[in-house]
Amino acid sequence: MGETVRVIGIDPGLAKTGFAIVEPLQKGGRVCHSGNIHTGPENPLEDRLSIIYHELSRVLQEWSPDLMILEDVFVVDRFPMAAMKLGEVRGIIRLAAKNMSIPISEMKPTEVKSALTGSGRAGKEQIKRVVRRILNIEDKIKSDHISDAMALALTGLTRNGLFRW
Repeated sequence: MGETVRVIGIDPGLAKTGFAIVEPLQKGGRVCHSGNIHTGPENPLEDRLSIIYHELSRVLQEWSPDLMILEDVFVVDRFPMAAMKLGEVRGIIRLAAKNMSIPISEMKPTEVKSALTGSGRAGKEQIKRVVRRILNIEDKIKSDHISDAMALALTGLTRNGLFRW
């Protein structure tokens, strides 16, 4: 990894895939770029996957992160089709990273919550507060998907010995 390390956190989803590119600073960290990749249910699955792949590839090319932290799947037994579609989204994300030679690490949501708050059962608002404090973000974070991606990136930096808060 280079002098300035950049990590991209990815919160995968078919309707919204949240991403955040974070780099460590002397104190705290900085969000270089973040957002959601949106796809609509009116489009066929193949088109939605293509949008995610191309938009994410564009972000990866522009920012050249050193590491990708991908949220690990948590499956709800009552929704097997949703889990299968999420698996396809994750495959597309992995392919985009592979094509850019970006290593991937996976983290469970409970692991990220525990690392940031001390509790694997922390709520979305608690995660947002911690992320905003660590990254010195004054404005409201636009979505839970972006906040989760920021949390993934922060935890990835910490787990790889690149960041301490």
